[in-house]
Amino acid sequence: MTTIVALSDSHCAGISALPLQLRQALDTADIIVHAGDHTERAVLDELKAVGEVVAVAGNMDSIALKVLLPLRQLFSAGTASVGVVHGSGAPRGIAERVRAVFPENPDLIVFGHSHVQFDGMLDGTRMVNPGPAASGYAVITIDRGIDVELVRLQAATA
Repeated sequence: MTTIVALSDSHCAGISALPLQLRQALDTADIIVHAGDHTERAVLDELKAVGEVVAVAGNMDSIALKVLLPLRQLFSAGTASVGVVHGSGAPRGIAERVRAVFPENPDLIVFGHSHVQFDGMLDGTRMVNPGPAASGYAVITIDRGIDVELVRLQAATA
């Protein structure tokens, strides 16, 4: 069994700015996935100090992160193939645009950008947007299938 804790759109200078519940969840992850808009490189570096990280650049990331990180990643987690991309454009139609970025047909795609949590199927692929890190994240368990828990946080948990 593989546990992924997915976050996106953290828009902060360091992980100490993330909600406590999210920081605690990161400690339980086999893989941390950040779907872009870390904003500052310190967020990425601090996540790597917690555990294994798969990350992509987002539109609001610093130049240093945009140079360092790819726009999309494809990796294996347990029995599943997983795509990660930030996403772009208006919230309407984002899942379709993101899905089109992966002709490899992964089992799961994690994305961000819209600041709207989402868990659904599109063209045979599980699509997950954990939402902005200040208000939520996703816990994805890969075993015989893919189980997703979208966690919504109260603003007071930071």
